Amino acid sequence: TGNVETTGEEFWTNNGFVVETDGTKIASYAVGKSHDSVGPLNVKTKVGQFTAEAVAGPGLGVFVDATLVGVEVSAGNGVGARVGLNADTGFGVRGGNAEAHVLGFGGKVGADGVEVDTPVVGVHICCTIL
Repeated sequence: TGNVETTGEEFWTNNGFVVETDGTKIASYAVGKSHDSVGPLNVKTKVGQFTAEAVAGPGLGVFVDATLVGVEVSAGNGVGARVGLNADTGFGVRGGNAEAHVLGFGGKVGADGVEVDTPVVGVHICCTIL
């Protein structure tokens, strides 16, 4: 979903952050967030996360990602699924993907493949053409 990712064994925070780099400003706050990997299997959890992002190079757009609670599971960069409650809203291009979301409904297509989302479930398939 375009969020700044924290990887490692486990990461939980009661703090937020603000980042400005290469034409992008991001402000984020999360009650809790974790990311764990075992081989190609990745599991991410979010609780009470809110992120606002303005992109003006590379890419262009405005995005607000709001997750009450969510769990995302993926197998490498190939396929993934998400369940939870979100109200992500935004339009534009970021990270090589064209995105459009309104209150959790929407999707993206581009460098990361194809993603289709609803406020409670989402699926992701990465299609690499050589």
